[in-house]
Amino acid sequence: ESEVAAAQTSIVYWNDGEAEMARLGDTNRISIPLSQVPANVQHAVLAAEDRTYYEHGGFSLRGVIRAGWSNLTTGSSQGGSTVTQQYTKNAYLSSEKTYSRKLKELVLSMKLETQVTKDQILERYLNTIFFGRGAYGIETASEAYFGVPAQELSLAQGAVLASIINAPGQFNPDSHRDRL
Repeated sequence: ESEVAAAQTSIVYWNDGEAEMARLGDTNRISIPLSQVPANVQHAVLAAEDRTYYEHGGFSLRGVIRAGWSNLTTGSSQGGSTVTQQYTKNAYLSSEKTYSRKLKELVLSMKLETQVTKDQILERYLNTIFFGRGAYGIETASEAYFGVPAQELSLAQGAVLASIINAPGQFNPDSHRDRL
């Protein structure tokens, strides 16, 4: 995992140990274990991003074919990446749109799936993905959008965050509630 993908915010507290004084760091991210993300929020993210996550080995041939067909017939750009591929791209590769990067992403995704569990990959994904509002990861996104830690997210709040992942600027609940 690259240092950028794993960089976290340092939080400085007042001497009471509870009141936050400052957050330091270039990346607004606080990584948390998957056990602190409610199951319904995990399911909302997987429903939005990768419905067959627990069934494939790092990539979805069906997703690639669906995206390719949509791109050819509608002219719109649609992704076919799995959660594992998205995590691999964010953690290990650049976001350049080339076939060689996509091939590297595919190979690394399949290799990653043989080395760590699906839950570990999902945890890493939820802690690295960008949610808008300068928030990287589910914990800081939960705080940025709803003012609560991720473990307190409701189903509706989790669904909002799951929707935002696809395009944070286009699905911002402040300016584009109708698109959510």
